[in-house]
Amino acid sequence: MDISIGLAGKALDVARMFHQMQRRVRVRVHQAYFSGSPPRHYFVSVTNLSAQREVVITHVWFTGPDLHVTNPDRPLPRRLALDEPWETWAPVHQVGPDGETRARVRLSTGKVVKSRKGSPPPVGSVPGSAEP
Repeated sequence: MDISIGLAGKALDVARMFHQMQRRVRVRVHQAYFSGSPPRHYFVSVTNLSAQREVVITHVWFTGPDLHVTNPDRPLPRRLALDEPWETWAPVHQVGPDGETRARVRLSTGKVVKSRKGSPPPVGSVPGSAEP
């Protein structure tokens, strides 16, 4: 066996280990409304995709112009266990257009994660409890 292949394999293993230890978070935003009660809201869904670490959400906001989401039903900071989803919401009329790509989530590490447009099922519940 070539030593360089063995060293390269070990380097890849170490890089893979560090990648898995990172805090990874998915942020998706979609428009919806609560059953039978308009107005429409932007729902910001945050999921902890980290392989081994919990994450703590400290801030949620929409950019341009900035609108910080302060939802008493979903207080921050919020700790998420592995694979745990959590959502908060803000009225569309306060956020404005293109909210699906303007949401930001700040973690306790200082990392800011940008949102992407989500495509949830047509009917469902809001993940996460009100308890931090």
